[in-house]
Amino acid sequence: MGKRKLPFGYTIENGDVKAAPNESDCVMWMYITYHAGASLKEIASELNVRAKVHYDADKSWNKNMVDRILQDQRYSGDAPYPEIVPEALYHAVQHQRVERRGISKQTEAQKMIRILGGGKAEEALEANILAAMNHLISNPDAVQPPDSKPPDHTRHFRTQRELEAVMNLQPIDEERAAQLILARAEASYEMIDDDEYETERLRRIFRQAEPIEELSAELLRKTVACISVEIKRVTLTLKNNQTIEVSDEA
Repeated sequence: MGKRKLPFGYTIENGDVKAAPNESDCVMWMYITYHAGASLKEIASELNVRAKVHYDADKSWNKNMVDRILQDQRYSGDAPYPEIVPEALYHAVQHQRVERRGISKQTEAQKMIRILGGGKAEEALEANILAAMNHLISNPDAVQPPDSKPPDHTRHFRTQRELEAVMNLQPIDEERAAQLILARAEASYEMIDDDEYETERLRRIFRQAEPIEELSAELLRKTVACISVEIKRVTLTLKNNQTIEVSDEA
């Protein structure tokens, strides 16, 4: 091996390359932790807090150090280096590294599709969602509240009758009239269904929007509650609970 520096995790014993106990345990922990979902930065931060070994003696851990270890095939048993990380785990981590780089290159709209439950934003999926958004921008009145139970008008009518009686009685009890006016306003507000309120809000958003050539993450965030994908069909659930289906066959 000459004077060439050994990879972190290895040492020389009697002329042979061996796994260094503390360092090799640290390498294995990095692979397991990354595979479980931790980021490079999170792993480096944890190492700086807990680890008793360092990649470079006079330097703190950073994400570049961690990444170099996670991509080094020698840890899976590449002669003359003994295996520290099982080959299956090594390849699983390489797959994750590639996949995570792909995620980081996603547009904000593609990330929002994933957040809303649509999974990976394939070209056909984006096209379907874009078509649905442009349809609603062109036809805001297509936003409709789903079927819901009719509101209860009892309190509103009762308060209105009582207010009329107070107003017709001279002299007018102004304090009582003010209380009843407030109570009537509260009763009117209670009759507004949440879905109806959201429907009006969504219509305003779509009326103010211009037709789009690319998906807008902000428009999706403001208007869509979730996205579900089945074979050749995409279902958007708007924030008023209205569902819109878009099919490749349509």
